Amino acid sequence: MDLLDRFRGCLFGLAVGDALGMPTEGYTAQEIKAKFGLVSEMLPAPEGHFHSGLLAGQFTDDTEETLLLAESLIEASGFSPDRFAEKLAAWGATWTLDERLNRGVGFATRSAVESIIAGSAWQQSGLAIPTCGAAMRAAPIGLLYHPDLNIVKSYADLQSLPTHTSAAARAGAVAVAVGVALGTAGFSRDVIFRNAASQASRLDAEFAERLLWVGSLLDLSPEDAMGLIRNSPLAMETVPAAFYCFLKFEPKEALIMAASSGGDTDSIACIAGSLFGAAFGASWIPESWLTAVEGKERIENAARGLCRLSASFCR
Repeated sequence: MDLLDRFRGCLFGLAVGDALGMPTEGYTAQEIKAKFGLVSEMLPAPEGHFHSGLLAGQFTDDTEETLLLAESLIEASGFSPDRFAEKLAAWGATWTLDERLNRGVGFATRSAVESIIAGSAWQQSGLAIPTCGAAMRAAPIGLLYHPDLNIVKSYADLQSLPTHTSAAARAGAVAVAVGVALGTAGFSRDVIFRNAASQASRLDAEFAERLLWVGSLLDLSPEDAMGLIRNSPLAMETVPAAFYCFLKFEPKEALIMAASSGGDTDSIACIAGSLFGAAFGASWIPESWLTAVEGKERIENAARGLCRLSASFCR
């Protein structure tokens, strides 16, 4: 498997996970079962849902922010918090003018982006809210800097700060970026999981402990395990839920489980999709998902641009 396949797998895995979980976000597992059954194909957001108007295969702010981070890395030839903050502000300017374009932006990110637009420096704009907004977008850092975990950890943390300053939110971002980096480097799922928790522990020991705890739940039924882990937008729940899916299932099954289990379904499925894609490339992604997902050219360009830049660093 070549490096480009892992970069493509990561970003496409993330986007299809996000799009698969988009219409079920916010429902309980029971409501999803009654309303949709098992979510194994792309579906439009239902009438009256907060994503109402999004079509089958359209993604949320999770993928949008990931691509903004990836494009800022490519444009600046590496991580520039100033460039990333500019991208966030330009994106925010579109949905402050037209609410339909915000695609479910969370409270912390929305407040922070509005603060940057109003003139705050990115060092002052973030909120100490422990949600998963910085974790769901952190994958490009793991891809680009995968040969050096110290750089991955530092930049995954730094890209959190314009929007999320709490220790748990930052630790979640580090766990995801490190997981992607080790997957890209070809390590096993268990090594990926343990090292992601270890690096995250430098920022928040409680978060790391909770992440490691999901490894002890693998013998339970998925419904029981996911019920214990929980699935709110808190980084303490979303990121462990995604790693549980990564450890417990094969890729397609994992994303179906993430999209069908309730709560922050799009973020859980998108993080799991990024981990699987980095570790296994793109070949596992069902053709019907790839056909349906929007923005394929933009995702492809981001994967290729990051891969070229990463190769130039190694030279």
